[in-house]
Amino acid sequence: MKIVRFVWGALVVLLALNPVFADELRLNSDINIQKAINQTGFSLLNANNYEQRVTFCYIPQNKPKTKINKRLNKICVYKGLLPYVEDTNELAALLSLEIAKLMDIKADFFRQFSISYSPRKYEMKADKKAADLMVKAGYNPVALINYINKTAPEPDWFEYNIMHHKGSGRTAYIYQYIYEKYPVYLAQNNYLKDFEYQNFLRITPAQRKKVRIIQEERIKIQESDVNDIQ
Repeated sequence: MKIVRFVWGALVVLLALNPVFADELRLNSDINIQKAINQTGFSLLNANNYEQRVTFCYIPQNKPKTKINKRLNKICVYKGLLPYVEDTNELAALLSLEIAKLMDIKADFFRQFSISYSPRKYEMKADKKAADLMVKAGYNPVALINYINKTAPEPDWFEYNIMHHKGSGRTAYIYQYIYEKYPVYLAQNNYLKDFEYQNFLRITPAQRKKVRIIQEERIKIQESDVNDIQ
């Protein structure tokens, strides 16, 4: 009887404390995410010798968006975007896009209004700048293709927003930019087997499908060489 009472009492205490444990776990998770964002963000800023102070914040609200506070030089990432981030390179892609936008906004006073009323014009510019920021900080710019392929909209003609480019246009443009300026990242492509990158290569023009086939054959040869050695 005493054992039954002890077990029942322990169960009651455990159920009572469960919300506390849940809150602690959630807090620890939020702290770790904030640390990862800080570390990646400051790595990008330091490697690119950006001399203005920028801070980063994590907002645990399930909204798939970011927010830039140009007055406070602050970049905030909402929880809803994290399911689209698979590794540190993709986190760097997310943050480098926001840093590139903030740099453009802070470049001069009148550009703020130009970006607000004509964001399409500066969208591709920010994408290219993000690739440059990533490479300078030692991150793989191909992650930009994956991240944008997962997050940027692809509206039909009746939903098309003339203020922004389609996701397919942005990813193809970034691919071409990397091909011209940083081809080594495509030749030694760590993302080749990723579903997102494979999807990108299939939905873009025929020449990119040829690239996919060549890279897949290269992987088969490398795997065959490893098997021969073993």
